[in-house]
Amino acid sequence: MNAFNPIVHVEAAAVISILALLSLRFKLLNKGGVLASIPIGYIIYVFGGMEYFTLLLVFYLTSGVATKLRVKQIGKNVMDKDWIRGWRNVVANGAAAAIISLLNLTEFSRGQITAAYLGAVGTAFADTLATEVGLLYPREPRLITNMKRVKRGTPGAISPYGYLGGAIAILILIFFSAVTGIVGLKIIIAAIISGILGMTIDSILGATIQSKYKCIVCGKLTENRVHCGETAEKVEGISFIDTHIVNLISTISGAIIAYLIVSI
Repeated sequence: MNAFNPIVHVEAAAVISILALLSLRFKLLNKGGVLASIPIGYIIYVFGGMEYFTLLLVFYLTSGVATKLRVKQIGKNVMDKDWIRGWRNVVANGAAAAIISLLNLTEFSRGQITAAYLGAVGTAFADTLATEVGLLYPREPRLITNMKRVKRGTPGAISPYGYLGGAIAILILIFFSAVTGIVGLKIIIAAIISGILGMTIDSILGATIQSKYKCIVCGKLTENRVHCGETAEKVEGISFIDTHIVNLISTISGAIIAYLIVSI
């Protein structure tokens, strides 16, 4: 197995070190994000192989470019959405994929593990591009739970642009899965269904249990507990469930859905 080949470990260290430096140079991650990405990327490279790591890299680079284009188009301060990702974002979107990669050391079949991996990465990818593309929607989006119009960037908001972004992400993932040799109709179907459902679960959780705050200084609605240097007032949701916890739950859900589909 590749995990026991010392050359693979050297390759992983070299590739991830280069990517870490480039991430800082082009401001795709902050220092905390880079530190968190190193063990996650290393585990996926070593225990999942180049196929898994390539898909993670495609997700990471595409999302980074999409974020920069969104910031250039409409600015940074839309419900305080991240424009340089930190360690919480990295862990929320990558922890499930890393843990799934470790399952290659177990008796689970490679097909089941691969489907679960695509479910996790596909959910994170679809949700991220849905957010970035959805923020470009010229009208106010609708809240997924009651279809009422809400401000752009509101957790749980959906729009045609958002679902288009999610669909594009899934198609990109499937294309590169085929390029890297990950094939099979069942796995492709699992990736499509789990990505769409995982993205939708993220929206539902964002609209219902994710914490939202109102700044006591400027009155702005925000996802952050602290705004304008002061502790914000919680107006909705459960305090300990922030956007990163929602992302983590969603990627795990996507992985489980994909695993169940290929196991039927």
